[in-house]
Amino acid sequence: MSFIDITRPLRSDTPPWPGDHPVVFTAAARIAEGSAVNLGNLSLSVHNGTHADAPYHYNENGTTIDQVPLDAYVGPAQVVDVRGHATISVALLESLGAPTAPRLLLHTGAWSAPDQFPETWPLLDLDVPAWLAERGVRVIGLDAPSVDALTSKDLPRHHACDHADVLILENLLLDAASPGLYELIALPLRIAGADGSPIRAVLRPLA
Repeated sequence: MSFIDITRPLRSDTPPWPGDHPVVFTAAARIAEGSAVNLGNLSLSVHNGTHADAPYHYNENGTTIDQVPLDAYVGPAQVVDVRGHATISVALLESLGAPTAPRLLLHTGAWSAPDQFPETWPLLDLDVPAWLAERGVRVIGLDAPSVDALTSKDLPRHHACDHADVLILENLLLDAASPGLYELIALPLRIAGADGSPIRAVLRPLA
């Protein structure tokens, strides 16, 4: 069984969202230094790297990550290549034959240099989440840091997804995934009360 890993590595030198807590991995014990085991400590924001947003992240009354149904993150997914488009509209998605699965993953190509946090990336038109939900989409994912712009304060696209009951995956790594249908497995950690979680996201080709 072959898988495509669409998870960005968690590295100490990967830039976080500006102002957010970075990834810090340190060795608490090393066999080479006389310890019985190698033991590491990890400190990070739950929004570092490839992660799932819980509705609670942008809605005070939304579900936390441990309350989100796990089956939302496992099942058929469609990868769509939207590189070269600054705006992701209903018309664009229709022209690309989307959606054909309950999970839509958008390859924007926005974060091409791992050590440089991007300043801009393609954005959804505000009517896209409701349009997708009407067609059975439960999860939207993209290879950019957010569904909203870096400078956004009111997060209109997060709220549009929330109103449409569409969950959000961010910071995917879709370079090795050609457009098409896959099985997505992208389970969040069971962090009680959390607003999000890192995930290990993989695709299994269906054809």
